[in-house]
Amino acid sequence: MKRITYKIAIVFLAFTAFSCGDDFLDVKPEQSVLTTDFPSSLQDYNAALIGLYDQLTDSDHYGRYFLLVPDIMGNDVKQNSQANRGLEFAEYRGPSTHFIPTNMWTEIYRTVGGANTVINGSDANIPATVQTEYEQLLGEAYLIRAMCYFDLVRAFAQPYTFTVDGSHAGVPIITTFDPAVEPSRESVANVYAQVISDANESLNYMTENSETTRLTIDAAHALLAKVYMFMEDWDNAESHATSAINGGHSMTDQASYVSSWQSGEVADAIFELRQRDDDNNGSDALGRMYIVEGYGDYLPSKDWVDLLPADDLRRTWLKDDLNLAGDWAPYRMVKYPSQAGADNIPVFRLAEMYLIRAEARAKKAAPDEAGAQADVDVTRLRASASATATTATGQALIDEIILERRRELAFEGHGIFDINRLKQDMVRTECTSITCTETYPNSYFILPIPQAEINANPNIVQNPDYGT
Repeated sequence: MKRITYKIAIVFLAFTAFSCGDDFLDVKPEQSVLTTDFPSSLQDYNAALIGLYDQLTDSDHYGRYFLLVPDIMGNDVKQNSQANRGLEFAEYRGPSTHFIPTNMWTEIYRTVGGANTVINGSDANIPATVQTEYEQLLGEAYLIRAMCYFDLVRAFAQPYTFTVDGSHAGVPIITTFDPAVEPSRESVANVYAQVISDANESLNYMTENSETTRLTIDAAHALLAKVYMFMEDWDNAESHATSAINGGHSMTDQASYVSSWQSGEVADAIFELRQRDDDNNGSDALGRMYIVEGYGDYLPSKDWVDLLPADDLRRTWLKDDLNLAGDWAPYRMVKYPSQAGADNIPVFRLAEMYLIRAEARAKKAAPDEAGAQADVDVTRLRASASATATTATGQALIDEIILERRRELAFEGHGIFDINRLKQDMVRTECTSITCTETYPNSYFILPIPQAEINANPNIVQNPDYGT
């Protein structure tokens, strides 16, 4: 790889401290030392990756809003009477000047910029004795960039199948540093192609498959399974979900399933972002939006609660609160119970891979309904002693798989993304919002491009129906 000159900030955060100027896609690192050979050692690259992981936990990405907003826009969450954080998007009236899309866009592109720095850096000074470790770090950087572009295109663009060929507007793609760049929005098809390319490239470098708090081979397959699910490429979705399932991780049993969430770890984690007691988002954590000791802005909806059998283990995520009355009663959501905000953040779970494979097997051209039934039962039978093996076929089987996704993956950031990709209406039957129904297709199932980006870059066009 060729050596590139970079301006760097503090060494250990060099790849996460990017400019927040008028153009949010200006990913030039801030201030300080000018060097011609940074990064140049394994320690430099490792420090850079630590910075990138820290950036992923930012409250404007996985740390809160990227998981919260899709759920509060859906029907598994209802807003509490005093809710005010993200309320505009829960009520489908969020403007392009709102801090949530603005900060989300900014923070995710910062992480893209940091990943670009690692990917385009120099390996000339990496000794052969640590080449494997270096390549693992490089693979992680490719996978982080893939994740970021997948997140951007889901949040700010309509799903892949919104048009026949994915030709509708996606997001800008930036893979190299150019301070003068004013990129336009690439098509959704092109963004997905970039995501797939980066994820596959990560598999050319990574060898790690045992960690859950660093990216691994299984995590790359998990991302590809999700990407192909959104593309409705069911054969590839099944294949990559199978690779993730057969990798280095295993499902938790009933006892450890409950204890994992209660201890702040993610059950069945393939990749979770660590939140330590001494290093977490605190009051800005995702869980603090739900628990009574935090802001308590959002509550589990009766729609979701009614999906659970009386003996379902996932009812351990519910906590009675006698202070809630009327439409807001009776439960708080305690899937993330830490009062300090120290719950790990779910990104890829093995349970989701079984559910992706179940959907793929049920929907592919030559359905494997027996396989789909077995896959959906992995979570159904673990969660409820009264549950019986699935026997549904055809559309009834598909419907059961989608309902099981809602049961198992609730409050993990899937809400409106699933509603939109499945071409469903958003319907809240127990509605505590001014907005109870939104029909598909819908301009407001995605976020607006930040107005500051529109103002700074003449080549960026706004999403339909969004003003300021």
